Amino acid sequence: MNKLIVMSVDAMVDEDMEMIESLPNFGRLLERAARVRGGMRGIYPALTYPSHVSMITGTYPEVHGIYHNEVLDPYSREMDWYWFRRQIRVGTVLDAAHEAGMSTACLGWPCMGDDPASDWNVPEIWPKRGADNLEEVLCRSASESVLGEHGVLRRYLHVYRKLGRFFVDQAMVSCACELIRREQPDVMFLHVAYLDHVRHGCGLYGGQVEKALMVHDDWLGRIMDEVERAGIYERTNFAVVSDHGQLPVEQMFQPNVLLAGEGLIRLDGEGNVTDWDAYCNSAALSAQVHVRDPEDGGVRRKVEKVLREISQNPVYGVEAVFTKEEVRREQHLDGDFLYVLEGRYGTGFGNASMGPALVKPDHSDYKFCVSSHGHLPYKGPQPVFFMSGPDVRAGAVMERQRIIDEAPTFARMLGVSMKEVQGRCMKELLIL
Repeated sequence: MNKLIVMSVDAMVDEDMEMIESLPNFGRLLERAARVRGGMRGIYPALTYPSHVSMITGTYPEVHGIYHNEVLDPYSREMDWYWFRRQIRVGTVLDAAHEAGMSTACLGWPCMGDDPASDWNVPEIWPKRGADNLEEVLCRSASESVLGEHGVLRRYLHVYRKLGRFFVDQAMVSCACELIRREQPDVMFLHVAYLDHVRHGCGLYGGQVEKALMVHDDWLGRIMDEVERAGIYERTNFAVVSDHGQLPVEQMFQPNVLLAGEGLIRLDGEGNVTDWDAYCNSAALSAQVHVRDPEDGGVRRKVEKVLREISQNPVYGVEAVFTKEEVRREQHLDGDFLYVLEGRYGTGFGNASMGPALVKPDHSDYKFCVSSHGHLPYKGPQPVFFMSGPDVRAGAVMERQRIIDEAPTFARMLGVSMKEVQGRCMKELLIL
């Protein structure tokens, strides 16, 4: 059985292909690659964590259960994210590979903390802002094999500690190279997100984005070089994938200000939530409206009154208000919300419950930047997919596919089966 390395470059889109073909390492991979032209159709919302779970399970959020980056907590200004494998309801391609006796590594892949199917697991997880407890956080989620005295993460923890996106990715790539040198795992899934970080702050295209693509090319080259030095290059399949695109943001709408005005959110003097009946959780370019007691007809009528006002007033920049039933039927999205707001082009959403309802992006987090995501999956640039290696049909091209098709394709390459997938194997790209 040949080996598989999957590198997810967060927010890399099909429009980047022309440039990356000219770069030494992406270009080298693309010389004999199979690819999907026009990118991969994502999921709703086009967020990193739900998307990566769809990529590794072959299912939509309605099945795998991760419908947002963050776990809803209206009382917190810094919600926990879906850090852990146990929060995913279905099996992953790593589960299938591990059960078949393959050695597995999972480095920075969202929602995979404390994954029992990863022999080497470096999670994507970080402390609360201002907290100095990184090791404590990692001990809950990283495998002992990477945190021990000679573990790969222990060696690069000084880089990870900086916690900036570039440094976290640098640590992940260094861990990947170290593992290839020492262990040559059969399957490796790696996620890097510096490109996404740059696009949030600088916009979709331009000089800074091109520099970030060059950084990712260097990271890919380091990994490819280690595979060559280990003598396993001819037995290794490489896949470069992505999760979503981005769209420009010109204004931020804060629906919770209107919900608080109707008494549906109660606040203290500093704007902190003390109690709530309804709450709108921003997913950046969309937002999910939760009702604490869905059976309370009075509260639902108040919420629907606010949503009508929002949809009828163009100043708020809301393109559509969907019911839970509509997004389940049309977008395979399900969760503990009752309604979903989709922003019009240029509008994102915030969570504040006090202050003006409309504000400008301020770069305080990924939701408040000049470029973001979380939108309907058919909008804007689409994420990439291309592969090269001994099991790949060199030069094969397919038109747009879906990110839920990735896991069953990888499973086929590894000779394992996944029972719960909603996607299909892209067998046209393979020679198996």
